[in-house]
Amino acid sequence: MDILRDKIERLVFVKYLLSQAKQQKEMERPLSSSAVLTIHDSIENFLQLCFEQVTGKAKTSSKNILDTYSEEINKVLKEQEKPQINKAFIKRINDLRNQLKHATIFTDHRQIPNLYTETEIFLYDFTKLIFEIPFEDISLIELISEDVIKEFLLDAQEQIHNNDMQQAMWSIGKAFYELENSLTKVEGKYGENILSPHHEVDYLIKYMAQFGGSEPDNLLRENLEEIAKDINRLQEEIQNLKTVLSLSVDLKEYMYFKQHLPYVSKIIKGDTGKTEFWIPDEERENKIKYKVEIVKYCFNFVTELALKKE
Repeated sequence: MDILRDKIERLVFVKYLLSQAKQQKEMERPLSSSAVLTIHDSIENFLQLCFEQVTGKAKTSSKNILDTYSEEINKVLKEQEKPQINKAFIKRINDLRNQLKHATIFTDHRQIPNLYTETEIFLYDFTKLIFEIPFEDISLIELISEDVIKEFLLDAQEQIHNNDMQQAMWSIGKAFYELENSLTKVEGKYGENILSPHHEVDYLIKYMAQFGGSEPDNLLRENLEEIAKDINRLQEEIQNLKTVLSLSVDLKEYMYFKQHLPYVSKIIKGDTGKTEFWIPDEERENKIKYKVEIVKYCFNFVTELALKKE
């Protein structure tokens, strides 16, 4: 089925709202109830688009907008002998939204994850049914305006589709490198970056350089090595905390992401003088088998972080 560009963009927007609800549902009470409003907005936008698609009519006006759209859509689906929208699901969204918006009755925190899951399943099912495209193929990348980040994420998306998980992770790493550099740069005279490079220090070399090249005894060598490990570990932890604060991300999610992300940096090539990406695994031709769920997690992490920047 051919779908107009504006309708694809609206489906992308629906998916974006769902991604926002995913974050909101994890908040503490009462903030988690904001997910109910976002879910309602995503379903309203989706049903309006479905109504236009199946009836060929423009949007309708009604006080009970979700009910009206779902009833009209169900009439067409019934004629086509296709599964219909569950009205109990629509009623639950309406009731929870009205309780919150008109009476400030916060939704039970235990209900929100269930509502989110139902909504996700609903969107997966009816996107496929009405638009004949998988919901997972709708890409939030289309909402990213920064071309270089968008290009690397599109590459990663294609590589995931081709089941080349290692190449996908390298593209994700490049996208994150550019995004991290962009998000942590302070605008000003020197374009200073909040995240100064972290370099490990070899205190044995520093000791011998300062003391005329004398070789330390075994006890001093062991102590210097332990000190170096502690200092470098603390520097790395401080760097991670600075990154988390700069990017405004969850610490656990960031650490899980970084645990799996390959090392990606930029270096100046001596022979050309040009700045190029350097990935040690790629240079050493290391073969790493990444699980698809890990790759998709990292892909979604960078995509959602890029969308925050918009």
